[in-house]
Amino acid sequence: MDELNIFLATFVLVFMRGIQQQNVIHGNYKLAFVTPYLIACGEVASVLLVVSHGWQSIPYVGTGGAIAIVLSMKTHEKIRGYYDRLPSK
Repeated sequence: MDELNIFLATFVLVFMRGIQQQNVIHGNYKLAFVTPYLIACGEVASVLLVVSHGWQSIPYVGTGGAIAIVLSMKTHEKIRGYYDRLPSK
């Protein structure tokens, strides 16, 4: 169960960092203001769990991060595509 928690904490951390990067690039000020709180949750949880489990955390941190960054890129791409298709005012 601890391995899953390490994976999930890292996933949240990296996913939200990826989303935040896209928020900044595209000027999404409101989301850019809220996202750091979710990043902080993932970061604190990740650090606490990794410190208590040491080096054997590496596969779970790496896998969580790898999946999360690709998924955040695809998610943001879909969100941007949705908003780009909306009629202009």
